[in-house]
Amino acid sequence: MYNLNDITADMMHGSSLYRLAALLMLLLALAACRRDPYKVNLSGIACDLELSDLGKDIFETPPNEMAAKAEELRQEYGSALTTYSTVIGLGDPADERWNQAFILFATDLRNLDLWDDVKRVFPDTDKLEQELESAFRHYSYYFPDRIIPEVITCISVFNNSIIVDDSLLMVSLDRYLGADSEYYPPLGIFSYQARKMTPAYTASDCMYAWASTEWDYNSGGYGTRSLLNTMLHEAKLVYFTKRMMPAVADTVLHGFTGRQMEFCLKGEGDIWDYLVSNDLLFSTDGFLIRKFTGEAPFTSYFTEESPGRAVVWTGFRIIERYMNNNPGVTLDELMGMNDLQAIMTGARYSPE
Repeated sequence: MYNLNDITADMMHGSSLYRLAALLMLLLALAACRRDPYKVNLSGIACDLELSDLGKDIFETPPNEMAAKAEELRQEYGSALTTYSTVIGLGDPADERWNQAFILFATDLRNLDLWDDVKRVFPDTDKLEQELESAFRHYSYYFPDRIIPEVITCISVFNNSIIVDDSLLMVSLDRYLGADSEYYPPLGIFSYQARKMTPAYTASDCMYAWASTEWDYNSGGYGTRSLLNTMLHEAKLVYFTKRMMPAVADTVLHGFTGRQMEFCLKGEGDIWDYLVSNDLLFSTDGFLIRKFTGEAPFTSYFTEESPGRAVVWTGFRIIERYMNNNPGVTLDELMGMNDLQAIMTGARYSPE
């Protein structure tokens, strides 16, 4: 026969175990959230970002109104117009000859055709605005005392992808027309470069460019340029971009194809072993540094299956490991760190 007291005790014991298991699962979930540095609470963080469309203001103005428009643009865009004019080679808007140069630029049929293609790819910039607003909300969360730049879309006639100047961020949409754009091959843009000149890369390129001026290498205090400090500096910029855009695809973040990403994930240990065993990390050879960290179809020291900047991806993994191991370090502190040995020690990076 069953003893009622035993049955009751078993039930109570089982209930206790259930509660304990549930509590453990909750604690593990909370710990996992704490360990994920990309998840932050943005409630209360406001960022009302509005993109100004300089391209539209220029190329959708009737030719007979262009002279009057020039003065309007001076008033509306101010120093941003000076920066833009410098990039596209029109000179200073304050110069009396600028009006004529501007009108010729704005009514050039080739530029008007280019603008038509830009509008075909970007019928509106709502998605870009949403992505950048979210990114700069994260920026305000991590860096509450830093300014949010004015963001302007334009075409630079292929001069620059992103133009950054003080509190200004200009996005040249003609540099994001798609990998198959007919404009790019005649400009000497290779397929591996054009592959990343698509709308999907626009917002992340903006955040990377903004970081690269806020924390530029020359003012970083790293000392003599070596492969290690170059790759870790570049990796910090990529890591910053990921923190600003947590949902960005890894392939977009790093500019890799799916197969190139797979190469890095499978060969992480081999990449690191190559750098260490060949005593390359502290090399100050400028050519070698450029070959490892510059844009390229692949990293020639590895195989043609590898991506260019594979070692920057390695640096990113080191930075991630360091931040995961040291949750008390803020993003602001990381971006200002120039003691790379402290990062290496804190990362305890040793891939298999």
